[in-house]
Amino acid sequence: MLEYAVRRICLLIPTLIITSMLLFFAMRTLPSQDAIELTLGPQVMLDNPGLADQQRAALGISGPLYKQYWRWASGFVTGNWGKSLVSRHSISGEIKNRIPVSMEVTLISLFITWTVSFPLGVWAALEQDRFPDYFLRTAAYALDSLPAFVLAIFLLTFLATNYNWSPPVSYSYLWDNPVRHLKIMILPALLISVTSSGNLLRLTRTFFLEVMRQDYIRTARSKGVTERVVIGRHALRNISLPFITIIGAEIPTLLTSSAIIENLFSLPGMGRYLVGAAQKLDYPVVMTTTMFFAIIALSTNLITDLCYAIADPRISYKRGG
Repeated sequence: MLEYAVRRICLLIPTLIITSMLLFFAMRTLPSQDAIELTLGPQVMLDNPGLADQQRAALGISGPLYKQYWRWASGFVTGNWGKSLVSRHSISGEIKNRIPVSMEVTLISLFITWTVSFPLGVWAALEQDRFPDYFLRTAAYALDSLPAFVLAIFLLTFLATNYNWSPPVSYSYLWDNPVRHLKIMILPALLISVTSSGNLLRLTRTFFLEVMRQDYIRTARSKGVTERVVIGRHALRNISLPFITIIGAEIPTLLTSSAIIENLFSLPGMGRYLVGAAQKLDYPVVMTTTMFFAIIALSTNLITDLCYAIADPRISYKRGG
């Protein structure tokens, strides 16, 4: 397994390099303006024609593109992520404050999704082709077709119209005000988990039904094992591999898809930071946050593959195995 992990990590490096190069050159060549021109405005640039070039030189974003990319890449590897072109704030400091917010929303959403969808999916499988099964499957399809931000807009409109409530403008961290922090975080996490629970419910039902049709389940039943033991000891244990895959894919998905929710609820997370930077063509922020998300996604995939061997000893990652 160690050899496989080392090979996968070595493959991550060229993947990240190619991704960063494509994103960098797209950000620097496709837009007709850059963050400096947007910040100064057309009138200031008309009055001071050389001001934009002076600011680009001061911020280190002038010269040939390959040299600019090398400066950014070397800084990213060494931890010197630079400053925002718009706010002039340190990017590393912003990410340090924002990543706990996004990770907390993601983990709370994943926990709610798991605790709700998994038992309901098992129940739907046990009640196959009966009313609970039809009802839960219909609800799952409905949740899959409803984006989280649409439900959030409806909910915020309803709360503002009927209860005169809106998301707080300021944000409180857990260590500053735990009660206010939970009030801020629970609603967006609940919205994300509700809209993502339909897919997990359907997959749980499908995997569980497939396991219940296996030969070892019939053998256990023929030996007189009670249905509770068949389900708890044999069936549930053998759907671990599919769920490792689901969780591995769900974490980066929830982390990146919460950008709109963070904007709607004024959460200072990574998604909101990325969206705001993209709107202002603040390419150092866009590059750094996007690569941060890419590293999380690739690392999650690697951990997922390694968990297969832990969950099922029959899986081997040795060459020729």
